Amino acid sequence: MAALRRKQVTVRREALLLLGALLTAGVSHTAAAQSPRLEKSDITIGVLPITNYAAVHLGAKEGLFKEQGLNVTLRMMGAASPVAALVGGDYDAAGITWPAMLLAYNRGIPLLPVSETDRATPGSANYVVKADSRYQKAADLVGKKVGVVTLGGVCDLILNDVLRAEGLDFKAVSYTPIGVPDMAPTLLRGGIDAACLPEPLLTAAKAQGGIRSIMDLFADQYRDWPLTSYPVTEKFAQANPNTLAAMRRALETSLKFAHDNPAKVRDILPTYTTLTPEAASRISLPFFPEKSDFTQANRVADLMDRLNLLPTKLKRPPIVEGR
Repeated sequence: MAALRRKQVTVRREALLLLGALLTAGVSHTAAAQSPRLEKSDITIGVLPITNYAAVHLGAKEGLFKEQGLNVTLRMMGAASPVAALVGGDYDAAGITWPAMLLAYNRGIPLLPVSETDRATPGSANYVVKADSRYQKAADLVGKKVGVVTLGGVCDLILNDVLRAEGLDFKAVSYTPIGVPDMAPTLLRGGIDAACLPEPLLTAAKAQGGIRSIMDLFADQYRDWPLTSYPVTEKFAQANPNTLAAMRRALETSLKFAHDNPAKVRDILPTYTTLTPEAASRISLPFFPEKSDFTQANRVADLMDRLNLLPTKLKRPPIVEGR
């Protein structure tokens, strides 16, 4: 058993060193013909129909993956855990939140981030209540039933951190996962007391009336909050180093393209979300950095440690620590 564990550690270290070398390489528009032969040219990336994934959709539309010799399929993820789906081979890479990825790493599933998706800006998500609700602020949600996109996600983690800082019992909040399209209807019919509602539905729900905001999730110290990355498994990284490098270049180029072209971001949103072009022109866009900075995930890890989500301090992947 000890020998097996040593072998697993060695394999893991080699994979991390490989990815580190790939990620420190410069991103370029080098033609695929000038690149090393790809082990796999057809790749599938798991995404969701929300604004966070605009950059990868733009990259596919603008041919930035084809420039790297890749044929990319963007597949909408279902209700199953994206970590389990990625490990199970449903996708080559998938959009996975930083909390989920950090927890996976601490549970012996060291996924390797290839690129960020985006970061959150003020207005990207609000806690909302019914217009006639007596609740006025985050502290009023202690002991209440609150709808969130997913348990252990950014909605409940940030609210818990805010309540913790105020000396309140955040564990008394009853979180209920609800699909984003069902969030506002469930709130309006009284099924929950409050909801964490992100774009692209936040602006539309406010316009329809009946709800109001009591907390901007990404204001103050939570501004430009790191949300999600596209990781691959160690197995994929080891078997496909050239493909991984091409994916890295394509995703990073897509990220910068979104950073430089906010109008094109708004144009593409109606093609894969329920947003109309008019609504897409009004919503709060996330922040697409010019390049990925995985050390941003330390902000998430610090928050998770403040909330004591694990019995011991979170272990952080070397790439998150800047190594």
